[in-house]
Amino acid sequence: MALNSPPATLSSNTATTLSPFSIPVRDYLKLNPSMHHIVAAALVFSPSTPYRILIVQRAANDFMPNCWEIPGGSCDLDESILAAAARELQEESGLVATKVVQQVGQLGVWLDKEKLWCKYSFEVEVERGEVKLDEEEHQAFFWATEEECREGVVVRDGKSTKLEWTRGGSQLATILEGFRLRSQRSEAES
Repeated sequence: MALNSPPATLSSNTATTLSPFSIPVRDYLKLNPSMHHIVAAALVFSPSTPYRILIVQRAANDFMPNCWEIPGGSCDLDESILAAAARELQEESGLVATKVVQQVGQLGVWLDKEKLWCKYSFEVEVERGEVKLDEEEHQAFFWATEEECREGVVVRDGKSTKLEWTRGGSQLATILEGFRLRSQRSEAES
């Protein structure tokens, strides 16, 4: 179910910089006619240090099987990009976004069947809760450290899991930029 705007509890502390993402996607595409499809993603960090980020593994029978990514997906035309990021996060992880903190990284683009796909990623804060995956889309998750993401390996309970990222290096680049911005903000707050 698409949201026409972010939930009432979803706020942003940088409203000016995020305002272009709060209009319906239909209107956003009219303002950006070279774009055809918009994808929105959410970076969720653990509140304690060392920071960990939520990463999810795509289902074995889905597009880009077994690859790792942050929660996200296609925007509906009648919702905003920010609302889509919150909706996709909730659909894919069960977590409820309460605040959009900032945009992370540059616009990701790729061409598919002569259609330009554009991806925006945002750091969000969430309500407390347990991760509950939609098994049709994702089969596993980790709260991974920056080092684990950078090295491409997570070790839990003596078992090593190799991280193959969606969209090659661009997914990892967004995650690493998210860690950099999160640490930078944390230093400024202390």
